[in-house]
Amino acid sequence: MPLSARYIAALDIARSAGALARRFFAQRETLVIEHKGVQDFVSRADRAVEELIRARLAAAFPIDAFFGEETAASFAGEVDHVWVVDPIDGTHNFLRGVRYYCVSIAYVENGEREIGVVYDPEHDELFHTRRGHGAWVERTGGDLRLQASACKDLADALVCVGHHDRKPDPRVLALRHALMDEGVATRNMGAGALQLAHVAAGRFDGFIELSLNAWDAMAGLLLVEEAGGYAAPFPGPDGISKPAPVLGCAKGLGEGLEKIVGEW
Repeated sequence: MPLSARYIAALDIARSAGALARRFFAQRETLVIEHKGVQDFVSRADRAVEELIRARLAAAFPIDAFFGEETAASFAGEVDHVWVVDPIDGTHNFLRGVRYYCVSIAYVENGEREIGVVYDPEHDELFHTRRGHGAWVERTGGDLRLQASACKDLADALVCVGHHDRKPDPRVLALRHALMDEGVATRNMGAGALQLAHVAAGRFDGFIELSLNAWDAMAGLLLVEEAGGYAAPFPGPDGISKPAPVLGCAKGLGEGLEKIVGEW
């Protein structure tokens, strides 16, 4: 099955998955009560959206493996043709009614990221790319080609630093301190895939996370690459099944940020 067919399917499936996620989002207060708390609600939403994506991909591409956040623990497929999926990235935002979450779908073939789609259903922005074909965002009015920031000076940069919401990590505090020593303004918006898409769009100058899963990173990193930005090697030596450091940024900041990140 050609990559073009997978690309078209990924765009359509991401929109359908985003519509389902948005329905859950709109009903979150009622559903939290019905499902005995926030964790049960978000688990139900995550599972439902992932199952929609998995079923649609399996029907269209039965030989492809599927590596999703909700089913990763049972993954036993080959990685030569694999879909890497986060059904709802930014679940804490999702639960709190913050409109910063997304659906992330990537296709990896023989270790190479080939397709990346990140859909923001709240703003109806579909970020998408296929290797060698540029990065784009589809919204009302059509497709717009993405271009990563031209920022070259750390002192002018706005960089997102992702981290676990409730688990303190001295490395993250040290990293933020080092960035601020260089004059870098920092944020954490709480959804790695969407922050990487926004790096590709030039809205942020970079995104760093010291330990991130493949389903959060694969699609967004390809968007950054195809938008003319810099993406540090990912995944790590243990492959897609293990979290690893992520850096995606403006090309002119790659060397400086990699030097800082490399210290931790």
